[in-house]
Amino acid sequence: MIWLLPWGQENRVKHLSWAVYALIAINIVAFAWMVMTLTGDATAFSQKYGLLADDWRWFQFFTANFMHADLMHLLGNMLFLWLFGDSIEDAIGPLGFLLLYFIGGFLGDLLYVHNNVGNTIPTIGASGCISAIAGAYAILFYDRAVTLRLMFFVFPLKTFDVMAFWVVLFWLGADVWRTMASSGTLEGLEGVNYVSHGVGFISGALFGVIARVHGVMQRYERLPEGGTWFGYWSDALGRRVRRRPARK
Repeated sequence: MIWLLPWGQENRVKHLSWAVYALIAINIVAFAWMVMTLTGDATAFSQKYGLLADDWRWFQFFTANFMHADLMHLLGNMLFLWLFGDSIEDAIGPLGFLLLYFIGGFLGDLLYVHNNVGNTIPTIGASGCISAIAGAYAILFYDRAVTLRLMFFVFPLKTFDVMAFWVVLFWLGADVWRTMASSGTLEGLEGVNYVSHGVGFISGALFGVIARVHGVMQRYERLPEGGTWFGYWSDALGRRVRRRPARK
């Protein structure tokens, strides 16, 4: 089997990405807890904590984002979270990152449950949230290079760089198109909730456009440090840097 593996990205962060690392740790702990405690009916467990469009509970909008079907599902999502998340957190700060992460995922889940009444299969995974982060990355860091490895099973054949915008569009473009074409209705039982993916990507991309218009990337490229919680959103950052006395 030949497949593509995202391996790295060009942007070098300026701050510790503690929100990204915390989310990765929580997802791993949640998966380990699920594996260790799941001694009974797996279907009943996923219907309790996964998101059911036909009979949802408020807490499922949160718990479903920390559940994964298997180890490969978990590793794939965590790879994308690590690959794109640290740069987004670097630019908009940890609190801005967490808001984008959960709001993007929530909007995707909200459209899913609204337009798919009657679907009794629970949806699980952090893909909707991570799609929002990827959508923002495609706009904020569109010109950065993402390193891809062409793999034959587990053996690397070739390594090459592609502009981030095209990498993200390659992975999520089909989900965005299918979401729009189906008006948010999940067609078929393929095991992938492309509605949450598509809405997450669109919301993240819109956020990226707003951030660029607001001057986030200009300040990110020019200034050495951002704000503690919201990164480079504040217009006052530039004035604060200019007021600092020159170092001898």
